[in-house]
Amino acid sequence: MYYSYGIIRANSIEVDSLKLGSEQEPPCLIVEGDLGMLCAKIEDDLMTTATRESMSRYTEVLCQVIKQTTVVPLRFGTLFDQEEEIHRVLKKEKKRYLKFLTDLDNKIEVELKVWWKKESYQETMLKNKRLGRWKKAIERGEGQGYDVVEFGKAIMEVADNERKEIEKVFIVALRPLAAEWLVKDPMDEFQAFDGVFLVERQKEEDFDQAVGTLFEKHSATMIFKYTGPWAPHHFVDEK
Repeated sequence: MYYSYGIIRANSIEVDSLKLGSEQEPPCLIVEGDLGMLCAKIEDDLMTTATRESMSRYTEVLCQVIKQTTVVPLRFGTLFDQEEEIHRVLKKEKKRYLKFLTDLDNKIEVELKVWWKKESYQETMLKNKRLGRWKKAIERGEGQGYDVVEFGKAIMEVADNERKEIEKVFIVALRPLAAEWLVKDPMDEFQAFDGVFLVERQKEEDFDQAVGTLFEKHSATMIFKYTGPWAPHHFVDEK
């Protein structure tokens, strides 16, 4: 059984150069024509179980690979029973994978997640005068139980509108430096922005500086988490 990390150009990387943990199965490269699939030969599916350790191993390999070559990352847990299956896939989808590799050459993925600080979230939502008066009425015990539910819905609506405004500001600042980008749905009520960007390597420093400028402007009220470089998972339509 073969656990697959991603697809690269044949002979574009020395597999032995990848530094892995002592208990981690060393990867191999199965080559078909111009393409190669980076895999680990395994005896069971423990490596594909979505634990923190297995996800860390998967990410570790791809992060090392992107330092040396372009990769089309495969979804975590992608398995092939036989080597012959891999050859068939690479042969059948050769044109598509080569196009992916060309489109992704010299590009990295980075992600910017931003949350309101708890106190600033409340201040931002309640700057709406109607909501401010509504909250005080609820605190005084006025109204019925449904008022609390409706108040919560109103807060969510205001938060969504605030997110749209923040998205405009962040995208205006970062879009000129990104080849592609997408905005993800918030993970929780305090998340204000979650953007993923495909950035050309020669623009990486400029992009970092642009994120730094946003941080300087908004760090008093928001928490930033800027991560990468990653393999370009979000920009590969691959099963």
